[in-house]
Amino acid sequence: MGPDAKYIKKITGFRTRCVKSCASTFDEIGNYDAIIARSQKRGAGRGEHTFHSPLGGLYIVMRLSSLAIDAHTLTPAVGLAVHDTIKNVLGVDTRLKWVNDVMADGKKVCGILCRSPRRGEYLIGIGINYATTQFALENAGLDNAATLNAPEEKVNAFCAELLRRIHLYALAKFDHARYNALCDTVGKDISFVKDGVTVRGFAENVETDGTLIVRIGMATVAVDSGEVSIIREEAK
Repeated sequence: MGPDAKYIKKITGFRTRCVKSCASTFDEIGNYDAIIARSQKRGAGRGEHTFHSPLGGLYIVMRLSSLAIDAHTLTPAVGLAVHDTIKNVLGVDTRLKWVNDVMADGKKVCGILCRSPRRGEYLIGIGINYATTQFALENAGLDNAATLNAPEEKVNAFCAELLRRIHLYALAKFDHARYNALCDTVGKDISFVKDGVTVRGFAENVETDGTLIVRIGMATVAVDSGEVSIIREEAK
């Protein structure tokens, strides 16, 4: 059992390709509006990193164009879409970690990667531990990852709802106030790398343009990309 392309197109209008496995959804979306795989051999991560994609997950790439929002707000807007879909379809509460993670009980259940292969076109990649076994995650050394352990009978409704919400949120004004309320990064001491140097500061808020405002001493900087880590109490 898995996502049904005909059902998803009927509900959303998006031409969707559904496969059990592929090399990378970014490479194999072709001319479809979206591709959904249950596993990937070479899942794409940030930079040169790969995204571990065991069987049971949902690995989605959706194509959008002519966005109504600033491209910098696309990733956090997609985070809101994922959060709302998980809540509405599965009844599971999640939180957000700026800029591209969705968390459940402090562990990562979803990663987001947005690319723009050409002007005006965006490929939105989402990797969700939908029904991945916890054993598969732990066996890969992903101690900070968790699974939604979601039922297969809801996978079609979940995929259709997610694609619909991503499209809607990309056409609406970025709801930065709600993002701030759901973001665990805000109000925390954090560290990030700038020009090859690790910098520590206090994350004050996420702005309307999607940037993270960080206070460093008496000054503030706007961080618009990169890996941000929350400094835990025991690590201070």
